[in-house]
Amino acid sequence: MLIGVVHLLPTGSPQRLEHAVRSAKRLEEAGFDAVIVENYYDMPFKPKADFEAAVAMAVAAREVAREVSLPVGINLLRNACVKASIIARHVGATFIRCNAYTDIVLSESGILTPQAPYIKGVKVLADVHVKHGESIYPRTLAEAVEAASTRAAPAAIVVTGRKTGEAPDPVDLATARAYTDLPVLVGSGICFQTLPLLKIADGAIVGTCVKDGAEIDPEKARRLVREAKAVLKPKRPLQLKS
Repeated sequence: MLIGVVHLLPTGSPQRLEHAVRSAKRLEEAGFDAVIVENYYDMPFKPKADFEAAVAMAVAAREVAREVSLPVGINLLRNACVKASIIARHVGATFIRCNAYTDIVLSESGILTPQAPYIKGVKVLADVHVKHGESIYPRTLAEAVEAASTRAAPAAIVVTGRKTGEAPDPVDLATARAYTDLPVLVGSGICFQTLPLLKIADGAIVGTCVKDGAEIDPEKARRLVREAKAVLKPKRPLQLKS
């Protein structure tokens, strides 16, 4: 499973919807299996996003869902998982990404608290020990994976490096696989030089690698999909269609 990221322009940008649809179509044409819409350029992020950011996400995600045939997901940063799940149910999206699903995370946006008890009706890609944060509970990656898998039933576990564009340690991926029966996705840093990580994982969420500035580079995206799918042989396939 290869999920391409639609990095939305800042909330309020007059080109935001056009850019979102263009990005999603390029990812679909490149051969990605799904797309996830993310308010990447809304930094600095509030822990649960504000009303304007949520409404703007809903409008953009609805346009994307109308224009592509792929499963569409939502990541409303920094950890507005409940709002994302509500938006998803109303705009035709089928999944969300949640940065603190069962973890407690100290981040630049403040303390991110577990959202699993409040989410319903959508599939969840659950980060464990997420990037740009320090997990303060559960302490170890193994404990975090086990807790998310057995106590909250997400659709998949997401493992990241320490920051955007940085790949996870192969040992962390192997640890995640050992402590869950769910699909394990690489959540950051997949690009041409890190494709061997896909021998361990069941898929990846790909954003910055296939961009040229703020735009999706069609040729780079096609090449990434082609080379990634030559490596990726998922043992635990992820189903994101409704």
